Amino acid sequence: MRPLDADETERLVEEFRSCLVQWEEDGDEAGEPVDLRTLLGEMAALKNEVRLESRQFRSALEELKNFGEALREHNERLARELEQARDQAAEAQRQTERRLLLGLLDLHDRLRAGVEATASRRPSLLSRLARGKTRFERVVGEGLVLTLQRLDETLEKAVNATLLRVDTTVARTLSELGTQLQIVVKS
Repeated sequence: MRPLDADETERLVEEFRSCLVQWEEDGDEAGEPVDLRTLLGEMAALKNEVRLESRQFRSALEELKNFGEALREHNERLARELEQARDQAAEAQRQTERRLLLGLLDLHDRLRAGVEATASRRPSLLSRLARGKTRFERVVGEGLVLTLQRLDETLEKAVNATLLRVDTTVARTLSELGTQLQIVVKS
C-alpha cells in the first residue's frame, strides 16, 4: 500500500468532517436524547444477539463437519464395495473362462482320440470291397482333423488372450507398486 500525499489526506479529512456534520444534523432531527441506561440496554441486547448468532454459527459448523465426516465414511464404504464388486466380477469371469477352457480341452481330447482311432483303424477285407463305407470313414476322419485344427486355433487364441490379460494385470500392479515406492522414497 502506498502512502497518501497531502492533498489526498486533506480530501479524506474533509469527507470525514462532512460525514460527522451530517450525522450530527440527522441526530438533531431525531429529537430523542439517548441516555446511558438505554444505550447500555441496547448494547446488552446486541451482545446477546451476537452470542446467539455465534452459537448458531458454531452449531451449523459442527453439523457441516459431521456431514462431511459421514459423507467421507460413506464414500470410503462405497469405494470398498466397488472394489469388492470388481474383484467378484473378475473372479466370476475367470471361473467362467476356466470352465469354458476346460470344456474345450475335454472336447479337444475327445476329438484327438476320435482322429487317432480313425487313423489307426485298418479296414477289413469286406469294407475294402465296399468302397462307400471306406470313403465315408475317410471323410469323417478328415472332418475330425479339420475340427481339431479349428479347436486348436481357438484354444491358442484363448490362451494368448488370457496370458495378455495376466501380463497387463501384472504390469499394472508393478506400476502401482512403483508409484507407491516412489511416494515412500520421497517421504
